[in-house]
Amino acid sequence: MDNLPKEGILGSFLIAGQLESPDKYRRFEHLSEIFTWLAVIIGLLIIQLPFGESLNRDTIYILAAAVGVFTTVWYHLLPKRFTGRLKRFLYNLITIAFITILVHNTNGVQSYATFFYILSIISVAMTLPLVQTAVIVFFAITLIFGEAFLTSGPLATNFSLALLHSWGLLLVVFFSRFNAGESLLLRKDEEETVLDKEKTVGKVKDEFVYIISHELKQPTTAIKGYIEQIREKLAGQKNSEAKEILDLTMINNDRLENLLDDLLDISQLDKGSLKINLADVSLKPIISEVISTLFIEAKNKRISLIQREAEEIAAKVDVDRLKEILTNLIGNAIKYTPEGGKVTVDSFKEGEFAKISVTDNGVGIPQEDQKHIFEKFYRVENEKTRRVKGNGLGLFVTKQLVEKMGGQIGFTSKMGEGTTFYFSLPRYRW
Repeated sequence: MDNLPKEGILGSFLIAGQLESPDKYRRFEHLSEIFTWLAVIIGLLIIQLPFGESLNRDTIYILAAAVGVFTTVWYHLLPKRFTGRLKRFLYNLITIAFITILVHNTNGVQSYATFFYILSIISVAMTLPLVQTAVIVFFAITLIFGEAFLTSGPLATNFSLALLHSWGLLLVVFFSRFNAGESLLLRKDEEETVLDKEKTVGKVKDEFVYIISHELKQPTTAIKGYIEQIREKLAGQKNSEAKEILDLTMINNDRLENLLDDLLDISQLDKGSLKINLADVSLKPIISEVISTLFIEAKNKRISLIQREAEEIAAKVDVDRLKEILTNLIGNAIKYTPEGGKVTVDSFKEGEFAKISVTDNGVGIPQEDQKHIFEKFYRVENEKTRRVKGNGLGLFVTKQLVEKMGGQIGFTSKMGEGTTFYFSLPRYRW
């Protein structure tokens, strides 16, 4: 709608009918069908009135039956894909032709049935572009003047009536298009205002998240350093309670630090400012480093962490982002695997890509949750996962990072048997 006229009477007149949604034309088709059936029924009732005795009722009955057959075919038997602006344009041309037949059989330009032209033209003016509207109006006026020569009576009178009907149609077209255009312009202005507000709010939100996350990173890093220093001083002491408190403090500080990292990543992703520095690196040492950082967490649950690699593989990656991806996937596998379980990390070549998979024999992901698993803030909630701490950001960030590095990510899972997350990255060939 960016190219539509902005304001003024001419703008309102031109913009009418430029509907951007095909669904609206489908709704118009449904309303047109209802209108057609109502017009036929009401018309048949009207000719039963006393003044209808002089009309050619047999012809009108045939015409009503023809309209009924046409309506059934047009709306129900034609292919469903035949819809939209073109179908509506053709429908109105055919409708004008049917109205002309009705007018011809009910006293011509002197007939009360000429008001059907106006009813039809109102819809045309409001729902079709200017060129198509002009074609239909010209077609209708041509038929009206043609009927003036076919109607019995003084030609001057019939010509005057045809001129009056035509002028009425033109007035209806102008006011209908003007009002429809005004409504469309008003809606467009409202949509732009809402969009501007949403952009402003989104920008403020992103800046707020970035500033808060960035400012909190420094104290969490400092807290981590202080805890490490206290640990070193207590290394030779046997105060188990103090050590336990320090361990719990470190765990919660790490959780906060991971949350802040995720929020910073999301903020940068939303702003398009996340930097990816690709380099050709061997995958094995990176995977080994991440596994070593998660070894204690796995050991505490008696989970076996296994790294398998058939051959040396290198890929074009951002090393820090790859570590973040692996930490998220392997960390999740440890979290959702019961004590005594197993987590296996495989890396192998697959065509032009290096592929890494993380497999566990944990609780699995329910089928109904699988389609949402990479959504922001989404977490699987059931009895088996409720005790696992998380914020629902890790997998969302992981997917974004993999795709930023030119790769793809997916997973397979079965309840009670475990889950495999896998992702591919462009391979560097030695």
